[in-house]
Amino acid sequence: MNFSLNNVNKKWFWGTIILVVLLALALLFALKTISDKNKEMSGFVGQMTYEKSQIEQEYQDFSKSMDGLQFKTNNDSLAHQIEMQQQHIQSLMQELHTVKATDTQEIARLKRELALVRSVMLHYVNIVDSLNQINAALTTENKVVKQKYVQATQTVQQLSKEKSTLTDQVKMAARLEAKSVVIETLTDRNRKTDKVRKTATIKINFTISKNITATPGDKIVYARIMTPDNEVLSNNPNDLFPFENRQIQFSCKKMVEYQGTADLSDVLYWQVDQLLFPGTYRVDLFVDGNLMGQQTFVLKK
Repeated sequence: MNFSLNNVNKKWFWGTIILVVLLALALLFALKTISDKNKEMSGFVGQMTYEKSQIEQEYQDFSKSMDGLQFKTNNDSLAHQIEMQQQHIQSLMQELHTVKATDTQEIARLKRELALVRSVMLHYVNIVDSLNQINAALTTENKVVKQKYVQATQTVQQLSKEKSTLTDQVKMAARLEAKSVVIETLTDRNRKTDKVRKTATIKINFTISKNITATPGDKIVYARIMTPDNEVLSNNPNDLFPFENRQIQFSCKKMVEYQGTADLSDVLYWQVDQLLFPGTYRVDLFVDGNLMGQQTFVLKK
């Protein structure tokens, strides 16, 4: 009986030992499996974090490249398109910045967007390069044209006694000049006076020099009478004429028939209808949009 009880106890003892060993082995296996999974997950997170940082870097590189493209083109429409694409890249970068590295679905989507950005950028690079090549060709062509123009201008200058171009010489030669300008200040009885209070009329005598190179025909002579404080004497603020791409005021005007084959003398009158002050006045005469002559006169107290 004792022999049987001892055998039973031994069996339970060894069975327990074996069970404990098996449980220990199972626990070790489970711990190892968890450890391996943790390592695997840690490696996965590290890989995804690295991949995210690489994508972020590529987006930043594309953003800088887009900035560079804007400075390489003078085409406003293309520059606007590049700017819109740059804003799109900035938006994607902001999305990527807020996405977790473990969000594989969003990372994959932003990676696909990156591929589209790359293709669009290559498209713009090709366009900018093509336009720059065209501009370079046009610049070269323009240089050739300019060189030919310079050579032609130099040839004209060599044939001319003056330093100005032939066109300028023709224009200058065709300009009318006043051979003489004589100012008379008259009273209301047409007597000469230099007293400011007695002056009722300002008479402008002028002679246009002979000029056979000028275009003959009817011409309007404009007179500007300038006060001592450089104001224009005028009876009507709407009395204007063109001079050097702007409209300026005149005091009086007269149409004359100029043939160019002989000197032409004529007279302009301006009736005083405002208070004058003592001092030195100046009369400027214009014709064909050019200053023809000048003269000053003095009014006393």
